[in-house]
Amino acid sequence: MFSLVSRFAANTFWLGRYLERVENVARILHINETYARDKPEGPDWQRVLDLYSDSERFHEAHEDASAQSVLQFYIRDRNNPSSIVSSIVNARENARSVRHLISTEMWTHLNIFYSQLLKMKAREILPSTLANTANDIILSCQTFEGIAEGTFLRGEPSCFYHLGKYIERADQTTRILDIGYALLPLGEGDAVTSVQWNVLLRSVSGYHAYRSRYPSGTRVEDIERFLLYDNEFPRALMLCVSRITDRVRDLEKRHGTERHSEVERTRRQLEFALETGPGNDLTPERLHAFLDRVQIHLGNVTNAVSQTYFG
Repeated sequence: MFSLVSRFAANTFWLGRYLERVENVARILHINETYARDKPEGPDWQRVLDLYSDSERFHEAHEDASAQSVLQFYIRDRNNPSSIVSSIVNARENARSVRHLISTEMWTHLNIFYSQLLKMKAREILPSTLANTANDIILSCQTFEGIAEGTFLRGEPSCFYHLGKYIERADQTTRILDIGYALLPLGEGDAVTSVQWNVLLRSVSGYHAYRSRYPSGTRVEDIERFLLYDNEFPRALMLCVSRITDRVRDLEKRHGTERHSEVERTRRQLEFALETGPGNDLTPERLHAFLDRVQIHLGNVTNAVSQTYFG
């Protein structure tokens, strides 16, 4: 069993991460374009580059962070490891390596999705059509997730797949919340402000879930609390960390605690960072610093899992 884990655990882990990344990059591009649609200066596409720490790589090939250049960079550019096409190529390569461990339905859908993305032409990627493009990508990712949920044998490969998925989802939720606080107004009671914050909730498919928790209105503090600490919403940071803990403990049962000391240490640091939170008197700067810390801890968990199980 150990040889199976050392050879294929990384493939299933990164299959889960890359597919989750495809979906969330599409969400962030859509959010950025939607937020600033009515502003005379248009969306701040440099903000997306900063969010992924891609500014230096981007400006090696592009002078200005225009809508068209950033969209091409994050959707079609094979030289950008964060792009949607790069992620789907990597997802397919990892799936191919564990073809004998995943279901036929998973493999078939992934190949169809892969072919559709690689056939996408540059002229098809426009700010005016971004909403439809992003929604199609998100739907294909969610379809794969549903197929995996219904057909993937519950065992060690599935455990690593879900561990990768939830680490990536937690990371991406922090980025979505970060870009929301950076771009949106923080006032109360303004109709335009409420609409824009509702767009953020819809971008994570969380509008109706939020309304069930907070039916009386849209308050920035409630949205922050919902996306960070709700323990039932699938994209909330708290639930993602809880699922990471579950998968780590599943692996511990299979392999024993002696192989888990570094993974457990980094996991506890992540939990502690979330429990201590961004503090009161929330500002975009304070929240950004907190989310940065969470992202660092998620990276540490990834490194510990890699060193422990992937060799």
